[in-house]
Amino acid sequence: ERAYASSIEEFDDGTAATMESSSTSLLSSDLTLTDHSTDRDDSSYASSVEEFEGEGLFEVDDEECRFMHDQIQSAAFELISPDQRDSFRGRIGRILLQSLPSEELEASLFEVVSLLNCAAINITDEERDELAELNLKAGVKASENAAFDTA
Repeated sequence: ERAYASSIEEFDDGTAATMESSSTSLLSSDLTLTDHSTDRDDSSYASSVEEFEGEGLFEVDDEECRFMHDQIQSAAFELISPDQRDSFRGRIGRILLQSLPSEELEASLFEVVSLLNCAAINITDEERDELAELNLKAGVKASENAAFDTA
């Protein structure tokens, strides 16, 4: 894992930031070649992904990419300061909530809600209400899945 972290640290700041933001998402096995979790434009993000692929860190298939190994994702995540991880996860969760089409959001509801819950301590009352609704929706979905599994 440390060897992977050393490789990631050798990238320029923007590219390393892309790797770090990718590592926080539980959905990272299905990253697309566009990203809104950093302030970088899509072409810059795609360039970073190509660099990761060239280094053997990412595997790209059509418009999706994934970490080649869990330890790579772990190493990238470890580069984020521990006191910033929860807010970073929350930021990724908010971006996914705002950018995923409703069908994809429904399919990824547990992961998005989990990311948002990480930063729940630092949200407004309005955001807290929205998060409560999302948690309720996720709970209902989990109950339905459990009921379906037992049938």
